[in-house]
Amino acid sequence: MKPMTKKILIALVVVVAAFGGYKYWKKSKKDGVTFREVTLEKGDIAINVTATGTVQPQNRLEIKPPISGRIETVLVKEGEIVRKGQILAWMSSTERAALLDSARSQGAAEVKRWEELYRATPVIAPIAGTIIQRAVESGQSFTNTEAIIVMSDRLTIQAQVDETDIAQVKLHQEANIILDAYSQNNIPGKVVQIAYDAK
Repeated sequence: MKPMTKKILIALVVVVAAFGGYKYWKKSKKDGVTFREVTLEKGDIAINVTATGTVQPQNRLEIKPPISGRIETVLVKEGEIVRKGQILAWMSSTERAALLDSARSQGAAEVKRWEELYRATPVIAPIAGTIIQRAVESGQSFTNTEAIIVMSDRLTIQAQVDETDIAQVKLHQEANIILDAYSQNNIPGKVVQIAYDAK
């Protein structure tokens, strides 16, 4: 073997050995166990019970006028919170609506005279709560069997909890509610009833 070829071969063996040694050293360093110091802290362990349910009003109240007529003005919209005794709408009986329609053909002065003589009737909220349905618009006629506005004092969720988890649920416990339509918003709630039925 020529001296030059021998030197090249030795140099090549040294390079390969050095590269192999470097890779082994790097791997052994990566797989090595490292330690770090941490401080122990006492805290609570949270147990989450997940259940799916349906939202429904606890008390659903349909407001039906005592007589048929026509809505003159609706003062509330769906989702609005109202107080007990608040005026929700103004309505006219069938007779008043007919008188006003007849007066319109005689001019604005006649309409104003009849509006002062025969006043509209207020539709009043019987409880404090939320408007969950507004079934009429201004100018719409209705009968005394139709609900023109539907209210609820509060919304509840009835959920099915697995029997293995029900022991973890207690009355007045805080709950976190996530609605499918508003999955980014967390709504605070509270456990108000646990049914005795097997379901």
